[in-house]
Amino acid sequence: MGTCRLLERQGGFYLAFFVFNCLPMCCYMVMKKNGEAMFSFACFMLLINLVICFLIDKLPLLARRILKILLLAAFFVPFVIEGVVVYNYTALIGVGVVASLLETNMKEAGEFVTMYMGAQEWILVALLASGGAWLFLNKPWRKLHFDQTGKRVLTSCLLVVTITYTVILFSLHIEVLWDTMFPMQRLVLSSSTAIDNIRAYRELSSHLDADVELTRNDSKIKNVVFILGESTNRNHMHLYGYYLPNTPNLDDMAARGEISVFRDVVSPHSTTIAVLSKLFTFCNHESDKPWYEYSNLIDIMNSAGYKTYWLSNQESSGIWGNVAQIYAAHSNVSHFTRIRDSREDDGLEDGALFPLVDEAIAQRAEDKNFYVVHLMGGHGLYYNRFPYIFTKFTKDDIQLEVNEAQKTVIAQYDDALYYNDYIVSGIIDKFRCTGEDSIVVYVPDHGEAVYDEGGFTGHIEENPSRHMIEIPVIIWASDKFKELHPEKWAAIQAAVNNPYMTDDMIHTMLDIVDVQTAGYDPARSIINRQFDVSRPRFFDDKNYDTEIKNGVVQ
Repeated sequence: MGTCRLLERQGGFYLAFFVFNCLPMCCYMVMKKNGEAMFSFACFMLLINLVICFLIDKLPLLARRILKILLLAAFFVPFVIEGVVVYNYTALIGVGVVASLLETNMKEAGEFVTMYMGAQEWILVALLASGGAWLFLNKPWRKLHFDQTGKRVLTSCLLVVTITYTVILFSLHIEVLWDTMFPMQRLVLSSSTAIDNIRAYRELSSHLDADVELTRNDSKIKNVVFILGESTNRNHMHLYGYYLPNTPNLDDMAARGEISVFRDVVSPHSTTIAVLSKLFTFCNHESDKPWYEYSNLIDIMNSAGYKTYWLSNQESSGIWGNVAQIYAAHSNVSHFTRIRDSREDDGLEDGALFPLVDEAIAQRAEDKNFYVVHLMGGHGLYYNRFPYIFTKFTKDDIQLEVNEAQKTVIAQYDDALYYNDYIVSGIIDKFRCTGEDSIVVYVPDHGEAVYDEGGFTGHIEENPSRHMIEIPVIIWASDKFKELHPEKWAAIQAAVNNPYMTDDMIHTMLDIVDVQTAGYDPARSIINRQFDVSRPRFFDDKNYDTEIKNGVVQ
């Protein structure tokens, strides 16, 4: 009877607090087809919430009201965040999610909402809001009337069921509670780790001030270009066997033997900051110290006598500042196509980089130059990544068995990669026209899932699929380069089928330019004769070749 009276008084708070803390996890378990664990967890949360309501009910009326408002307000935020993550990615809040939030500026946040909040999602939000408002205004639980026997039966059933399944949860599904059980806990703990990483980025900035000691510097290549792509899934490129002809320029270069196309490369992460912390440093999956304590490629190239450029179509910083901005700040020349707080609705295509590349070439040093060109590539919203005249594909071209709206999104992504082909080949052509000793390396940060497996698009650390990390790697060299370095071009061509993860990319770049430091390891350079082809490739602590590549992890 006491429990029934408690629920009559606290029914609204009990229901709302239960939904905020239980619904995302339950939906996640349903998507993971773990119904028994879901029911056990729901019963456990019913019991926990009952205890919380009992404790709150002991407080004075004013304190009780204030505490309930504060709790609901605090727990509503992680509920919304995790609801979006579960709905779109079938994952819970983790460090990768929080890191993405911290590195996202207002414009990208707006694009995210536009990308993931279609008519169906807004209708769902409206229905949930309306239902919540109706429950708050009408309080239907107060209109339920039971006699004394009914109240005893209801209370007994509630306690027996919740206690029984709580025991089952702890005995059979303890993994559900291994880390955290509330969205708020997951958000707080993940935020703590993410903020530690932000501090690490600042620490990296101070480390970049120091000169790097080189153990070898035989660098002679005049123009070394690193095109840093974005969110590019090689499985959506015709160059890699995709059924739509969205890479005509690169296809032609490949047919003429001008480029080396690497067939089995994956990224170590699926978020930009995490990738950049390894792509340009000696930190890798096996490392035993923080990535910011390692030497980085920008400083090494500076020490080797290269004039360094950072040319970017990405935002100059996220909410807290990001590692790309730190690298840019320590390059000799850095230019961005837009300022940090840009709020254009239509985005800025990568063609805006062409004038920056032209200017950098015009102002290049006489001896050695190193350029990083950071693209927006295939970043969502996909239709913002290309001008209208590059609209080539429609939903009718898409063969994947998804709904019409999803086919439209896939077509837009394929158009983005069609435009990306124009951008990458255009940058190559600019260095071809110099007639100088030049090499261009194209590597995206990570891949992108586009309804390939499951009903979501994007990239996330916590629930990996192969499409998020399978990336293209392409190397072009000028005729002058091939004339001066024939053995190096032969080594590049011979390595195209080697299995590789780009957390070792710095070793390959140093091998290309004939520069070494104490951290250089020839076994980690894909073009080196000593390359270790047996190195396991791990993503999110899962072996890519045995657990992800063939779709074991979805």
